[in-house]
Amino acid sequence: MLLFWLGVIVAGALVDGYSAREDYISSLAGRGSPVAALGIGALLASAVAHLATARAVFVAWRCRLGAAFVGAAAAATAVVAVFRTSCSLGPGGCALTDGQAGDWIDGVHAAGVVAYEAFILAAMLMLGVGGLRAALLPPPRALGLASLIFAVMSVLLIGQTTGEHVGMWQRLWLANNLGWLLVVAWVATAQPRSQK
Repeated sequence: MLLFWLGVIVAGALVDGYSAREDYISSLAGRGSPVAALGIGALLASAVAHLATARAVFVAWRCRLGAAFVGAAAAATAVVAVFRTSCSLGPGGCALTDGQAGDWIDGVHAAGVVAYEAFILAAMLMLGVGGLRAALLPPPRALGLASLIFAVMSVLLIGQTTGEHVGMWQRLWLANNLGWLLVVAWVATAQPRSQK
């Protein structure tokens, strides 16, 4: 996850007119971006972090469906990286100008974002309910409660990404989701071997 945020910060700093508050992160990887390689690399680093967390969920709790949801979120992140938005004038202002008329690639990109939220939310809810009802799944109760809080915040934050300051709200949304991944990976890998 550190590579994701580092890539986003460095790529954003290298582009004139790009605003972390007003522009989407995926604009950095967009078609027409001079820092597309950095943006794509950052998104793929996020996908790898999701895959690592999916593995941790499976190894720690044998939660196949939860691990599958996190893995599917990783695949959706890769789709977002591969099917890049069209930012013909570059990433600066892309969310406000180029986003109005899109082609099929933009449609697949948008579908990837929606799929990502659906899968990560499903994983949060599964581990949340499982943690609160230990008979269903073995994650700790505190992780269950935390997962439900992260899920509510994820929905609230993504709901803000169509209004003003879309870049800021998207970053907060991703920080929430990636923060949840860190918590899950930490709890999963910190368990004593005898409990796994």
